[in-house]
Amino acid sequence: MPKVSRANAFLSSYVLLGFLMLLAIDVSFRVADNCFHLTNPLESPNRSLIWWTVNGYANEKVAPDIALLGSSLMMTAHHAGDATKLNAIQNEVSHFHSACLEDFLADKIGHKPTSFSFAIAGQMASDSYLITRSLLAGAKQPKVIVYGIAPRDLIDNTLPSPASTETFKYLSRIADLSDVALSARTSFNELLQFGLEKTFYTLSRRPNLVGWQHKIAYSLAPYGQNAITANEITAPFKLRQMAYREISPDDSGANELRIGPYGAEYEPFRDNTEEYRQRYASIKNKVYASQLSYLENLMKLTRERGIQLVVVNMPLTAGNVSLMPKGFYDQYKNKLTSMAAANGASFLDLNRPDIFEQKHFADTVHLNGLGGVAFFKLLSNELALNRSFGAALSRTH
Repeated sequence: MPKVSRANAFLSSYVLLGFLMLLAIDVSFRVADNCFHLTNPLESPNRSLIWWTVNGYANEKVAPDIALLGSSLMMTAHHAGDATKLNAIQNEVSHFHSACLEDFLADKIGHKPTSFSFAIAGQMASDSYLITRSLLAGAKQPKVIVYGIAPRDLIDNTLPSPASTETFKYLSRIADLSDVALSARTSFNELLQFGLEKTFYTLSRRPNLVGWQHKIAYSLAPYGQNAITANEITAPFKLRQMAYREISPDDSGANELRIGPYGAEYEPFRDNTEEYRQRYASIKNKVYASQLSYLENLMKLTRERGIQLVVVNMPLTAGNVSLMPKGFYDQYKNKLTSMAAANGASFLDLNRPDIFEQKHFADTVHLNGLGGVAFFKLLSNELALNRSFGAALSRTH
């Protein structure tokens, strides 16, 4: 009996059969999705802050006068400041309009502008650029963008790559990011994953498939939902902290991220020095240069679109600044000042020790409600004196 050749053996193997079946399923799914729109890019298996914000913005009927960008420094100032000013608990996944900014500006300029906050925890300069490019455009383009920035947003040592953020992952499903798709991925595994997603349509729609899996699991579960994502269930704050660290950092229920007015209950100052010592451990020049390039692209993009960009250096405690390499903080401020001047943006340095004391901070970087109110009062004063801001705000959409 003649020996079977290796080629014939492979052609008759289960490996090849399985691969052909995979291709058939993939092509069938691609055709069905294109014909019947089975998947929706806005859907997500996990309700991250960017998911809540994008869907919130989709419900806005008109573009805001002012859009806020920034990391948790701006986000916390917004929520805690409004909670304190309004003396009411604010829901962080559905509270998008800044009462502090709108009301304090109205007192200064004689009319009340509208606002919308895209400030999201962990936001890097690359995320801010992509949000502006993908979402703050066309009929939803604001007149002004106020971008609160701090050194972490450019040098975070805990960031694997620009493509690793939840914002990048989500926006890549709803916008064309092909021009930065390769440069934003810095590891072989990320590039391999990207290549496979471009090759196999089913893999590129993995979030939708996982979402369907979750829905089936919830329908079979005794209570239909789980404690993390249920609208009617609020996870205790301490449990939420554990989940953010260990389980699901990018999944927030509709009622579980709330912030109350300053002084409503005792909140001791939290020393997060070790966390930021790790974030500032060493300045990786490649990461720093990459994030600066995204920031510069943001400045150029807003100038091209006729949006006035105001870059705001956020308040930090002196102890936090001291964790950075010697001389870096001044270098960082000088770089942002020169970049803004070269690209038609404004730079406001609001890290003012004469205004912001330790009593204004919840930890070494985040303002509490008292600090949030003080921050937006100072910001409104500075914006009211800024001619470029005034001219932009007076334009019709």
